[in-house]
Amino acid sequence: MELLLKHILTGNNNPPQGSISFDSSDHIRFQNGQNVSGHNYGCNRRLVIEKNIQGGEGYTVSIYNMDGMHPLWQNNVQMAPKRMKIINVDGNVVELRGYGLDENALAMGAPLEAASFENYGVALMIEDDKIVRAQLDIFDRNVSIVYLQ
Repeated sequence: MELLLKHILTGNNNPPQGSISFDSSDHIRFQNGQNVSGHNYGCNRRLVIEKNIQGGEGYTVSIYNMDGMHPLWQNNVQMAPKRMKIINVDGNVVELRGYGLDENALAMGAPLEAASFENYGVALMIEDDKIVRAQLDIFDRNVSIVYLQ
């Protein structure tokens, strides 16, 4: 088992180093608890979890579009890096929740509520020492995106 995954499964918010990723080729979007998209087969995404890249407690979680570059942004970032901490471990399911503020968003004039990482959460399902499913929750929009293999 990868060292970082071991720290995540034990609820350790102070891992020494490392990163892990989960590749998804399908996702389903939920709005207000209702499936609004059906399956999105062939939509390749990569969820990356790493030791907090700014130092300190917790993790940095990012999502990338593996199907190519965005025509306007000229990168493949689907979700910009968010600081998160583990808030619950229940068997093989680990929940992380964002904390703190996005200084870049604040610098661009975003209101505090819009710049809060607390609007984001990720739940990981881990089986056989690997992530097999992930769910991104965007709390202020009541949106959940379930990423499947």
